[in-house]
Amino acid sequence: MNLDDAADELYALPPEEFVEARNTLAKRLKGEGAGDVAARVKALRKPTVAAWLTNQLVRRHRDEVAALMELGGRMRKAMSAMDGTALRELTAERKKQVDALLKAARKVAKDGGQRASVELIEAVASSLDAAIADPRAAELLQAAQLSHGLEHVGFGAVEDDGEAEVISLSEARVARGQRLETTRRPRATAPAEETAEPVAEEAEAPDETAGEGDDELAGAERELEEAEAAVDAAEEQVDDAEAALDDQRQRLAQAQETVERLTEELAAARRELEQARDDVESAEDDVEAARKASEAARRRRREAKQQLSRLS
Repeated sequence: MNLDDAADELYALPPEEFVEARNTLAKRLKGEGAGDVAARVKALRKPTVAAWLTNQLVRRHRDEVAALMELGGRMRKAMSAMDGTALRELTAERKKQVDALLKAARKVAKDGGQRASVELIEAVASSLDAAIADPRAAELLQAAQLSHGLEHVGFGAVEDDGEAEVISLSEARVARGQRLETTRRPRATAPAEETAEPVAEEAEAPDETAGEGDDELAGAERELEEAEAAVDAAEEQVDDAEAALDDQRQRLAQAQETVERLTEELAAARRELEQARDDVESAEDDVEAARKASEAARRRRREAKQQLSRLS
């Protein structure tokens, strides 16, 4: 299995399954002798929820996404040619296609057990916009292996130091993995004849410092192995912490949305309360007026009865 196949398999998974699957796959590849690929797989970063949703949208709607990317190419040509008429027509078509994809993204999120919050859908829209604007970002998007969302400001190339990441490989981590594999490999594969001569020489002329050197070498090897284990554990903690941070950001966004909704409902309820109070006061006035009219009618009736009695 090469890196592309491994990444394609991992980024198809739900975010919560990514880290365990990645570590298991890296361990298996390492056991099969593919140390270099294993190190690169281990360096793959867990996708944010927005990146996961974007990846799944691309996987489920490749034709629609490809059509949008083709439209982006035509928009870039129209802009270069300063063709305002064509650009206006293409912009209208772009909105239509993006809206359709965002609608599909909401369904993908729902199917995957994710809440399609405003912030989440806006993040997907940001990645689509970046891919429309820049062909390199379009390639990253269509690979469906994003670990973070794509971002773009203006209509031009995505900067090298921007947020566009296809797999989010940390060069330091990959280099570390390759370096460690290189460090281990000579000890495991050294030809027998290379070690035979020094052994013979030692038999002929024992070195008083050989035992001390062997102990130092063994100690250094143990220290390296312990350091490797510590680095692996620390990197897993980083992955878990980043995943937790992403989850908490989603939770914060949802809480903010809930607060805004409840604040609006509270304001509406207060307005309704004030209106109800006004209506009650008006109704009370009406009741008082009706009572006065009723009392006046009763007096008139009594007076009419008295007048009738006198006349009778």
